[in-house]
Amino acid sequence: MGDPQSNTEVCSSVFLIPVHLSPTREFLRHGTPKEANLDRIPAFTKLEGPCRFQLNPTHSATFSRRVPYSPTIMNSVELSDLESRRITNKLAPIYSIPSELLAEIFKFGQVLQWEDNELAGTSTSQLVVDQSFEVLVTHVSSHLREVAIGTPQLWSDITISSRISSAELETYLERTDGCALDVRIETGYTMPMDPLMIAQIDTIFLHSIRYRQLVIDCVYESSAQLVVQRFSGVAMPNLKHLSIGIDTVEGLFPPGRRRSLGTETPYLSFVRLRGLALAIFSLQHHTITTLHLDQTTFTPILYSTFRRLITSLSTLQNLSLYGDLFSPMTTPWTVLAIRDPIDIPTLLRLRISGVGGDMYSGILQGIIAASLTSIVLKNLKQYDLQPFVDSPSSSIKFPLLHELVLIDPDMTSDEYTQLFHTFPTTTSFAVYHRETADVLRLLADDPTDGFIPWPRLRTLSLIVDDSDDHVVADIVERRQALGCPLERIRLGTTGLLSSIPHFSWLQDHVLVDGFVTFEAWPETNLRDLKDTLFQ
Repeated sequence: MGDPQSNTEVCSSVFLIPVHLSPTREFLRHGTPKEANLDRIPAFTKLEGPCRFQLNPTHSATFSRRVPYSPTIMNSVELSDLESRRITNKLAPIYSIPSELLAEIFKFGQVLQWEDNELAGTSTSQLVVDQSFEVLVTHVSSHLREVAIGTPQLWSDITISSRISSAELETYLERTDGCALDVRIETGYTMPMDPLMIAQIDTIFLHSIRYRQLVIDCVYESSAQLVVQRFSGVAMPNLKHLSIGIDTVEGLFPPGRRRSLGTETPYLSFVRLRGLALAIFSLQHHTITTLHLDQTTFTPILYSTFRRLITSLSTLQNLSLYGDLFSPMTTPWTVLAIRDPIDIPTLLRLRISGVGGDMYSGILQGIIAASLTSIVLKNLKQYDLQPFVDSPSSSIKFPLLHELVLIDPDMTSDEYTQLFHTFPTTTSFAVYHRETADVLRLLADDPTDGFIPWPRLRTLSLIVDDSDDHVVADIVERRQALGCPLERIRLGTTGLLSSIPHFSWLQDHVLVDGFVTFEAWPETNLRDLKDTLFQ
């Protein structure tokens, strides 16, 4: 309260005292110390302010004599201030919201922050903060803090890296209160690994039965630095999502001997093997529906090994292949496709990004997947699809296919025309590249010999800039005139959709959506931060 000898005393807040203490209230209001009885002053119950009251010189001397400075009284005022602010906060409308609903709002806010942080550096990014949402919300008020700490799911996303302390890890684990965990381990490039990080890995390892998601990004695995190997064969009964990436290995895994990814994983549905993990681990699970094989290091596998791996997954629905997976083959792809085809009757979605061109036609020719509905091809170059396009049965091989996505293609107009014939049942087409004029013009051209490109096409997705505005409108108008109207246009742009000159006209004729990032593949409730190779 300042110097007790001063004529002006400053209270940090207004003191609201119970009604029966009217003499004290009168003292605080009017500065009449003779009416005050400090023995009757309880802990203050509400403080707002600041407030000043003035003591005249006569009152000042009396006040100093009758109310000496007391640390006990000062501490009571400070504690009362905190308590009174809590009471005041409870009058706010947010206190009327049920805690369960607040918890759901917090979860939604956490996801928004994740998404915004992933957009960091783009023009669509909002404020990106270093502190995580779940921590920030605990600093708003005691009520929000209580709700946040009492929401275990807010604390279940744990990343082991150089950015987290052991104390933070223990706090997060304590607040998860036994719920399922989404764990990420990022070892970094420091060699040898920090002993504190090793201790944190040991700590999180003890909670393996709670893993819902486990992502290990290991730069270096050796006998002196075990990261991935310690999880091999460990029971993880609640695991659904497993992603392992290994850059370098030193003398741990004997050639030709593959290790199992884990035991007792009845719910495991998503697996990613990246880098050397492709050559180290085997898949012996009959529940996997999504498989990513990412060859980021040159570790080719035999075609027979790949075939045996894929055919062992009886529930596989989504297959993503990155890099040139196979060892150089003396037998051509076409011969292998006829002699040893890969039958995947449950496959619905396929993604391919190759370095050389053989992967595209090789996989499309080599698989039997009559249920396939979606194909995504990245970095497709001229002639890469030619062997498949030239095969007699290419246009009828995937009778249920309705979605085709091209990412950064380098193709001629003639090759786009071949796609129209090769995948005639396409209803949704996406091309993510700045140079799309050729294919857009073809989609809007008058029929040649009565042939209309993709007559069932209903959804078109593309990246646009100002130069493409009129082209998009032309496509919509021309497709309507041809009797094959588009129903939906998805435009990738960093600006506002409303700034597109023909936007109002487009809205009158089709459903128009905007996007700034690629959608998750496949759609899942779990975050997949490692799906960056197809972006």
